[in-house]
This record gives sequence, C-alpha cells and structure tokens, in this order.
Amino acid sequence: MIDTSRRTLLAGGAFAALAHAAGCAHSTPASDPYLEAYYYAFPIYEMARTAWAAAGPTPQRPAHRFNTVQQRRTLTDHTGRNVTTPNNDTVYCSARLDLSNGPVLVIIPTVRDRYFSVAFMNAYTDNFAYVGTRATGGEGGPTLVAGPSWRGDAPAGTRLIRSDTDDVWMLARILVTGVEDLPAANAVQEQIRIIDAPAPTLPPVAPTNADDLENFLAVVNATLARASLADPVGSRAHNFADVGLRPGDLNAWRSLSPAQQERWRQAAAQGQATLRTGFTLRGETLSGWHYPPPGVGSQSGADDVRAAVALSGLAALEVEEATYARADTDAAGEPLNGVHRYTLTIPPNVPASAFWSLSMYQLEPDARLFFTENPINRFSIGDRTPGIVRNADGSMTISLQADAPAAPANWLPAPRGLFVITFRAYLPQPALLTREWRLPAVQRRS
Repeated sequence: MIDTSRRTLLAGGAFAALAHAAGCAHSTPASDPYLEAYYYAFPIYEMARTAWAAAGPTPQRPAHRFNTVQQRRTLTDHTGRNVTTPNNDTVYCSARLDLSNGPVLVIIPTVRDRYFSVAFMNAYTDNFAYVGTRATGGEGGPTLVAGPSWRGDAPAGTRLIRSDTDDVWMLARILVTGVEDLPAANAVQEQIRIIDAPAPTLPPVAPTNADDLENFLAVVNATLARASLADPVGSRAHNFADVGLRPGDLNAWRSLSPAQQERWRQAAAQGQATLRTGFTLRGETLSGWHYPPPGVGSQSGADDVRAAVALSGLAALEVEEATYARADTDAAGEPLNGVHRYTLTIPPNVPASAFWSLSMYQLEPDARLFFTENPINRFSIGDRTPGIVRNADGSMTISLQADAPAAPANWLPAPRGLFVITFRAYLPQPALLTREWRLPAVQRRS
C-alpha cells in the first residue's frame, strides 16, 4: 500500500527547514477572539462556497456535480473567473469530492513526458496529498480517497489517500507547452476518471455570501461537522465555540447576543481589510517581490495566511511543488498601474526543474486577481513562450504595459489600471527557496 500523505512527501533539507520555520500555527493577536475566529473560518467558507459554485445544484443545472471530474480543456483566459489567480500554463481537471458516504476511487494516469500534479486539498484549503511528477515520479494508478470515518483497506495495487475532512478538492494541473500541445494535454485529462463513488450527502446549507455572517457561521459549522477535528487545524475549532464556531450548529448566529454579533461584524470588516493585502503576511519581501510566508498551502500555515491565500490565491500549492512570488509595486514602491510602462528583467538560469512563468492580473476592488482581455491574448510569459527574445547573458527583459511596445515579442499586456504580476516556478530548486536566486525590482519607464 502506498501512502501519499503530505507528511511522507516532504523531502530535502531546504523543505524541512522551511517547514520548521513555519512555527506556530496561528498568529493573530489573542486579544480579539472574533478576529482569530474569522481568520480560522474564512478559508473553510471559501472552500465550501467555491465547491458549491462548481458542483452544487442550481436552477439552471438541477443535478449536482459532486464526485464528478470536470475538465477545463483550454488554457484559462480573461473569461475564467471561478477561482482567483488562475494560471495560463496548465489545463485542469477538477473534482469536488464528498466522502461522507464512503471513499471515491479515482484513476490517475502515469505521466512522464510533461509536468503534472494531482493535488488533494481538505476543507481547510490545505494540500494533504499529491500524485504526480514530484510526489510519485509521475506514477499514477488507481487511487482510493477516503474520509475520516472510513476504516477499510484499499484493494491490492491501489493507492490509499486519507483525508481529515469529508470535503475534498481534487485538482489536477497538466502542463501545456503551447496551443499545438493542447490535444496531447487533453488526452492526459481524459485519463483522470472517477470510476466508483457513493452518492454524496449535500451540505445542509448552501453558501451565499461571506458578508452574510449568519450564512457564514452556518456553512462553516456544517463543514466542521463533516471533519474529524483530530488534525492540528480541525482540533482548534473548539477554541472558538464561545464565539459561535460549533460543529453542526446551523443556528449559531441567532444564539449570539447583539453585542457578539456586532463583534463579528467588526472582525469581518477588519479581517477583510487586512486580507486584501494579499498573501504576503509575514512573507519575505525583496526588491518589491513578496515571497510566500511559511506554510502556504499546508497544514503548518498560520490561520491568517491560510485566509489570505483563500482570498487571493485559493488552491495554492506548497512551496516544494511550486513557489509563487507577487509584485504590486515598482522599484520606487509605487503601485503598478497600466497608465505607466514598465520592464522586468528575469535573470538567467531560473532554478525551476519543471517550468516558470510570469502572469499578469487585473486587481479587482475585492482584491481578487483575474486575467484581463488584451489584443494578443497573452496572459503569461515564460520559458515556453514562442518567439521570446533573450539578452546576451540569457536573461529576459519583459515589457509590462497596456499599449504594444515597439518590439512586442516580449510584451506582457497590462490592464489600464492597477495590476499585479505573479511569478511561478514549478518544482523549485534550493537556490530559489533560499533566495540565493531572486527577482529584481520592476522598473518604471514612463
């Protein structure tokens, strides 16, 4: 039996050092239990909200789509707005799994000719298992995903993945080297199948909007009731019982006093204002680039980091799988804005064993990030971009602007307003993880 839990997949001294540096699992001031509770609860709510949006029944689509693989067979562009900060490098297979009535059997192909990963995230947004290039050497095979109450054994030759929550997001990323490569990538997608799954028990309350705090508490409590609460994240739920986080209590909001309800409103407003700074909380900032704080995408992350990722980078991978860096200001510390023109020079020899890319996002008022429509339909640029021109030393100078530059080969079109750029390095090497190799500041030209 193969155990692909997150704990057994961490490897390498640099990764261990980063995991150790994560330290305490929750770091908001103890003086405000409502703010702590909000940071703890927000990622749970976002996972439930996006799961319902993707797989829940609607008037237009009465049948649910839980325990069903959904494919995005084209690269995400400006029309993709289901999940914030999408990439333009991979096609996706996504399945929202409901394990409340038993395990789900997934068939995953063996893929060795391109980067691919199948990540499994629990209801807290944490990646707890992977199958793919790094984690299993590209080896696939039948995979049984089981919830916290299941006590059986997987059949011989079947990988067993255990989740601490009944709600799981399975998300596969398959590298595409260009439009002409889409058919081959689609062929890999088609091999990711769910071949056996029990009928789900849909959550008793549908998410509406995080601003509706009555719905917010009900959804979070319903989700917590579908978890073991024995893992390090779930076990902290009891810390917030006095303020309304009670597994299974769908009427928690009504049980709170008017003063408590007001404290929740204040905490939600303060928490959202803080989270809109992105997922840079306590992360290292070098030359205007915000590198990930400890624990992104993992069980070891602080609650406010987990919440910030849920807002501006839901489904972020752990650093050993992919490292992200984000810039929203130029070398002078001024916000990036499409009314100006900028350049960024990517140093040579990017330490990424799989691939790297730079993506352009329009900054929305609620701090979510999406691609913006542009005349050349380019949303990212990287080591696989055709026609790219490199400098003599192997570096790459990229133009970041709304209007086409005189030499458009290295142009990454910007929106005519505030924007954010994100650098992704898949299968990062130690030089990137330790910041021995780093990105330079964005330079404003006009």
